[in-house]
Amino acid sequence: MATSIALARKWRPKSFKEMVGQEHVVRALNNAIESGRLHHAYLFTGTRGVGKTTLARILAKCFNCETGLTATPCGHCESCQSIDRGRNPDLIEVDAATNTRVEEMRELLDNAQYMPVAARYKVYIIDEVHMLSRSAFNSMLKTLEEPPEHVKFILATTDPQKVPITVLSRCLQFNLKQMRPDQIAVHLSHILKEEQIVYEDNALTLIGRASQGSMRDSLSLLDQAIAYGSSEVKEEQVANMLGVISEDYLYQILDALSQQDAYNLVAIAQSMADRSVSFVQALEDLARLIHDVTLLKATKKAQDALGLSDALLPLTEFWDAQTLQLLYQIAIQARQDMYLAPDELSGFRMALLRMLAFTQKDVVLSQSQELKSESSKKKQLNEPVLNNNSLPPEKNPHIPPSLANWPELVTRLSGAGMAYELSRHCQLKNFAAGHLHLTIDPSQKTLLPYQDRLQSALESILDMDIKLTIELIKDEGETPAQLEEKKEQAALQEAKYSIEQDPLVRTLLDEFGGKLIESSIKPIKND
Repeated sequence: MATSIALARKWRPKSFKEMVGQEHVVRALNNAIESGRLHHAYLFTGTRGVGKTTLARILAKCFNCETGLTATPCGHCESCQSIDRGRNPDLIEVDAATNTRVEEMRELLDNAQYMPVAARYKVYIIDEVHMLSRSAFNSMLKTLEEPPEHVKFILATTDPQKVPITVLSRCLQFNLKQMRPDQIAVHLSHILKEEQIVYEDNALTLIGRASQGSMRDSLSLLDQAIAYGSSEVKEEQVANMLGVISEDYLYQILDALSQQDAYNLVAIAQSMADRSVSFVQALEDLARLIHDVTLLKATKKAQDALGLSDALLPLTEFWDAQTLQLLYQIAIQARQDMYLAPDELSGFRMALLRMLAFTQKDVVLSQSQELKSESSKKKQLNEPVLNNNSLPPEKNPHIPPSLANWPELVTRLSGAGMAYELSRHCQLKNFAAGHLHLTIDPSQKTLLPYQDRLQSALESILDMDIKLTIELIKDEGETPAQLEEKKEQAALQEAKYSIEQDPLVRTLLDEFGGKLIESSIKPIKND
């Protein structure tokens, strides 16, 4: 029976162009080799699995390819193939973690004076070099100070702080970066296409996050996912394998926080426990989502460049920047302190309730439909059609007064979370026989899933049953959100004018060469 090769070995890069996420290092090495400016010692630093020893082997092939010194080794000559197989007599690989003694280093370096057997250079790759003893470092230092012309040293370490400065100063140092989850996902996608394995993009995103910047770890996880899913890589299966939760849970948590709904928060936590998810991972994912919301709130113009989802836009309206920072801090602190909790579920619940306690605010709407008046269900609704955002209530006494002015009604929904956010971007088209017809611009269609919540909120405020319909129509009038923005802009312009005309400010500008920083001007908000 044929045995398969682990993906981490099978897809190990064999040339610079196959390296992923380390373009800054590859470019520097390419230019140095092409110009013939070679150094006798290189130091590659970075966390596990980012390609330090892989890059070292590629560099060794560049030095010793039979086609000549090149940044693009052929990969077919005897020298290149023997390096790929790990059998080249002129490539000496040492694991410093298991060869720390000075005697072993001296024996190794004593052979450096001899010419290579068949290659151009004798190349020493010393992995985890920071594990060498002080005596071993001192022994190596003499060779680094006066290296033979036929010897090249390539050192690799995950902890450069432990390498003596005397060694660092004699090496060209390159720091390999952790890879972004999206870079890892793209590379895994390429591999699975080549391997002809069915996969889902979201599953690869989960693996990219779980690997924490390590391409080697991601390939190991991918091997595990393929086995777990019977040669398929599906999101649900990978989520179960990794113990991560669906993003739906995260959105539900933030939505419940915005609603000040403690009962729902506890119910969500219990539902997650029933699925045996990792609450440590859940807090990490929650912190990541809060980070994305904060980033989008700070710079919405960069949404596409940052790869942030449209679904995050409504969440940016829930809290100010300071509160988002607090929520983020609670999430990461709770993750750090999870081991102190009686159990993970208790620790996670307390983290959610702590977030709730620090975001407590007056809630205008009732969160339970049981609070609706029974009498409202008995009302006979025979109201005529009303049009536009501002409507005269005196024409029919059965028309709810709050519907006379849609923007004013929307302000009463300010404590209703997503229901409020949806209402801000709607316009009132008409109201007849208990049927409320709203319109919303197609650009805001991500808010439509909260239509039922808005209907419940309106029923609570109006004290009556209604049927709500929301139609996607390109903006023709002005929504409450647009009116609010226009009002804020007018207030800002008025504030700027007032500051500019202030006698003291004029004196500072004209006589002392002062400069007015317009971004610091904020209108005064009167309650």
